[in-house]
Amino acid sequence: MGSLLDDSERALFDSVTTDLNRLAGDQINYYSMNRPNTKIDPLYGEAMERSIDGPYRVAAWVKWPQQNPEADEHGFGFTFDGEAVIARAELDKVRAPYPYEGDILEMWRTPFHDADSLGKGLFFDIIRVQNDGHVNDSPSFVQFRMTLKRRTQFGAERKLSPP
Repeated sequence: MGSLLDDSERALFDSVTTDLNRLAGDQINYYSMNRPNTKIDPLYGEAMERSIDGPYRVAAWVKWPQQNPEADEHGFGFTFDGEAVIARAELDKVRAPYPYEGDILEMWRTPFHDADSLGKGLFFDIIRVQNDGHVNDSPSFVQFRMTLKRRTQFGAERKLSPP
């Protein structure tokens, strides 16, 4: 007995998801932390020397982030919770690694957002990744659904500069 889906059916579902993101989504920059080349501090478990791959320019569906005020012992700040969806075929096309927690998305690099983003786009940490769009309840999936977070005090853009 063969597979539930053949290559032509997978290609059809991939093209639908990719076209939807291109038509209704935004162009974003995806930065992937190169984990095998990143040195981790044995005491603190943090990256000592980061190795970041990218940016990879891909189309993604992005949900506008919700602003949440936070006050703690360090002061007052905001977090922005968002969501993004990237087609698996889109990442394969640009030969980007698949998303993982700790990677970074940069969105909306436009003049309208320059006041909020210091001349660059808005950077978000990926805090959760799920493969999504399983076709006919098979292991084949067509997209990655990501939960995002932007913090005003410890922005994701800090990961892109040397420690």
